[in-house]
Amino acid sequence: MARLLSIVLAVVTALVVSSSLADVVTFEDLTVPPSGYFNGDPGTLSPGQSVTVPWTSAGAAFSNTYAIDDYGDFVYPYWEGFSYSNVVNTTDPGFTNQYASYPGGGFASSTYAVSHYEYLSNPVVTLPGPATVSGFRIANTTYAALTMLNGDSYGFAAPLPPGGWFATTATGHLGATTTGSATFYLADLRGDSPPGILSTWSWFDLTSLGTVDSIEFTFSGSDTGAFGLNTPQYFAMDDLAFAVVPEPSTWVAAGGMAWMAVVTRHRRRLWWYSTEERV
Repeated sequence: MARLLSIVLAVVTALVVSSSLADVVTFEDLTVPPSGYFNGDPGTLSPGQSVTVPWTSAGAAFSNTYAIDDYGDFVYPYWEGFSYSNVVNTTDPGFTNQYASYPGGGFASSTYAVSHYEYLSNPVVTLPGPATVSGFRIANTTYAALTMLNGDSYGFAAPLPPGGWFATTATGHLGATTTGSATFYLADLRGDSPPGILSTWSWFDLTSLGTVDSIEFTFSGSDTGAFGLNTPQYFAMDDLAFAVVPEPSTWVAAGGMAWMAVVTRHRRRLWWYSTEERV
């Protein structure tokens, strides 16, 4: 009997482990438009209209809103949430270069995501089910990094001074429950030997969030004014790693399948022995 139980345990473990293998979102399954980026623009909106449609990669959904604000003589198109890009431009300052990672391209491949908050909705990644998230590769965008280094040519932000900082916080959610949060400093000029302004891809560890089905991102920093944060609220993302957690029914189903297999095998053995005795 002990041997039968060990067989059941081995089968259940194999089935559950195989169903919870990690997925890595590299964004290479996406087709990037000739412009070098996709920002959610359907190409059909008129001033005063907007569209909110998430896009997906490797089973994960990334929030996106594209809108055209109408201020009479001034028409302002914008996006927020996530775009995806293969732009390589580490030198042009300003928001016309908002789709470029500061390291240049993706972490280990050409396509990557860009996260941005404008003023309506925080960027959100929705997973295909409850999952544990290892983390992802994170970098500054060229626009944000050069603004922090040199100031903004539009006059809204000055260079980040000693003691300044800029960060994004990831907050995990499981349904209506907040599971935890983690903060990553994209720039840190505090202390005697500050890390400085991030210029390479780094790892944002999200294991502390626990089991989540969505991750919401917010931005914070030391350079704030009457209208909020002056630092451009962007970061680049690549190689998001997560593993969907099997539901309890998966364990039950796996155990039932394994037990049926063992019972069937045991019955066959009993039939064989009884046949042998009758010969």
